[in-house]
Parts: sequence; structure tokens; C-alpha cells
Amino acid sequence: MAGEGPFLWLTKGGPPAGFSSLPPGGMCLSVFLFVQHDGKILLGKYGDDPQWETLTGLDADRRRRHGRGWTIPASHLKFGEDPRVAARRVGEQVLRLPGLTYGEPRVEVDLYDPARAPGQPHFDLWFLVDAIPPRDFFLEGPPWYADLGWFDPKTTPPTFYARGHEDVVARWLQPPGRTQQVLRSP
Repeated sequence: MAGEGPFLWLTKGGPPAGFSSLPPGGMCLSVFLFVQHDGKILLGKYGDDPQWETLTGLDADRRRRHGRGWTIPASHLKFGEDPRVAARRVGEQVLRLPGLTYGEPRVEVDLYDPARAPGQPHFDLWFLVDAIPPRDFFLEGPPWYADLGWFDPKTTPPTFYARGHEDVVARWLQPPGRTQQVLRSP
């Protein structure tokens, strides 16, 4: 039947081989901004601030649940947004760090069985973007962050992270083309 697959082409008026609805387990497109300085990356802890919903699409339940661990500055893409534009938005609006130099996005894929939809794989497309601050930058945490800090991604233990961001960092550390798809549990 038209609009029921099997190919992941999502559009209302798509071809018969595409879909006119989302996969049952859901799908997210997100950008992760790896701001680097002196061999470390910038990580943050969510503050319980409603601005997160406007800035990144992060709802109150998730920011409270994951507020104790450290996360990579990130955002869901807005409808129709280019990942490069989303990376700049994270740098300029979420982190309030002007003058960053941005690399090109590297795409990674994650597939897992979410707790909210058991047995229905959830698809994540991650756009990993490197960024370097200018020499004279000053890091002052925006009010929606409880904390920001620089950490060595090679020695920071996985238990330090929230929201599965240890998986994103591990994937970012691997050379492009050397990643393996891993089906993980929530």
C-alpha cells in the first residue's frame, strides 16, 4: 500500500516505497557540538530552566531526569534546519559563545529499543560538529546551565554522562568510517 514503505523516505506525498508516517519507535535528528580547547571538550549540566524547550526541544521531564550528569551541548534540529545552522545555533544561542570556528558535520546513526515503545526501534541521526573557540574567548555559563566545564573525553568515565552521551562521545572519538552500529537498550 502506498505510504507504508519499505524505504525510510518520510513525506506526505512520497512514492509508494516511502512512508507517510513516522516509524513507530520514533526518529530524532540532532546536532552535537564538540567545542574543543586544550585537548578537552565542553560539557554541561542542565539547569531546571524552561528555556531548554525553546532552545533545544528538551522537555521538563528529560532535563530533570538527566540534570545530574554531563552532556554535550546539543539540540534537536528544527523543522527544515540545516545541521550546520543548528550547530551555529547551539554555539551562539545555547552556549552564547561568539566567534566559534565550526567544522563540517559528520553523520552517525544510532538505533535502539526505547523504553516508551518496546520492540519498536528508535532511529537517531547524529550530526557531530567540531568547534574551536577564538583565542580570547571567555566562558560564562548561560542561566539555563547548572554548570559548564572542560573534560578530557578519553579519560572521562561513561558513568559521568547523562542521556547516553557517553555513546555519542565514544562514536566521536572513533575515526570516521570505523564505527559499528550498536543496538543498545534504554
